[in-house]
Amino acid sequence: MKKLFTLIGIALLSLLLVVGCGKNNAVPPQHNDQEPPAVIDPDEVTIDPAEDPAGEPGTSSEEPIDENDLTPTPQVKQQKYPVVLYFPDSDLMRTYRVKTEVAVKDKKQLPKAALEAWLAGPQHKELTGLVHDDVVIEYVQDVGGVAHVSFSKEIQDIKIGLDGELLFAEQVAMIMQQFGYEQTQLLVEGKVVETLFEYFYTKDPISAKDPDSYRWVEEMDPREIVLQNTAFRIYEPAPGAVVKDKVVIRGMAQVFEAAFQYEFKVGDKIVSEGYTMASEGAPGWGEFEIVIELGNVTGNTGTVVIYETSMKDGSRLNELAIPVTIAK
Repeated sequence: MKKLFTLIGIALLSLLLVVGCGKNNAVPPQHNDQEPPAVIDPDEVTIDPAEDPAGEPGTSSEEPIDENDLTPTPQVKQQKYPVVLYFPDSDLMRTYRVKTEVAVKDKKQLPKAALEAWLAGPQHKELTGLVHDDVVIEYVQDVGGVAHVSFSKEIQDIKIGLDGELLFAEQVAMIMQQFGYEQTQLLVEGKVVETLFEYFYTKDPISAKDPDSYRWVEEMDPREIVLQNTAFRIYEPAPGAVVKDKVVIRGMAQVFEAAFQYEFKVGDKIVSEGYTMASEGAPGWGEFEIVIELGNVTGNTGTVVIYETSMKDGSRLNELAIPVTIAK
């Protein structure tokens, strides 16, 4: 009996212990539906200052980047501007003005873009370019009001002769003139060089001429050159042309101080001679016209001879003969 009471006492004591532990572990009632705020350690917080346009963290007004947004980034559109380029004719006799358009994103790029269009060559079939596609315009820079134009080193591989070099420098200077530069300094890889090619001196800036001294390509003379050498280009008469009463010689000359001589021979006899002047002296090409009256000249054929006279020894230079047939 005593043993039974002992067992009952132990059971009651165990029951009391279970009830007490349940009260201590009970979850207290919640009075709102929100979770309690998390505890943040300030030392663990990092903010990217780049997110804040003012440079202070935590004040960014930019929208978060949507990685799924495939909308392309807006591009700056190019705008076309009118420019004037300068090109020589296929015989390198005269430079002509050509109106065209170039497209750039920023108007400050216009001088360089105009030169690049010039390097690409003319669209007009009667004009020609002077350089090949390997040449690059590195930059155009304003230095004290002088346009500094830098070419890649390939420019020095070009062989265009003295006449071509003069035209090259002239055309670059004229293209720059429309952008407010009266002088242009030519450079190779950013450096001033004594000669850009072989002959023409390029250590000093090149001065632009009056744009109105150049014809527009639409004003190009349609006449065909029938005979030529290094100093003379003849439009008429063609070799062997039939003449009567007079011989009219029209053409262009590139001669010192624009002056040169002529004579008309029948056989070995000189029946007329004199001198004349072109409208422009070398290195430019000047136009000229000579009229020789035949009078009582007899014979089947004659020859017009034009030439320069050497200032050194009086010898004939660049002599050009034009045979003609004399009508009876």
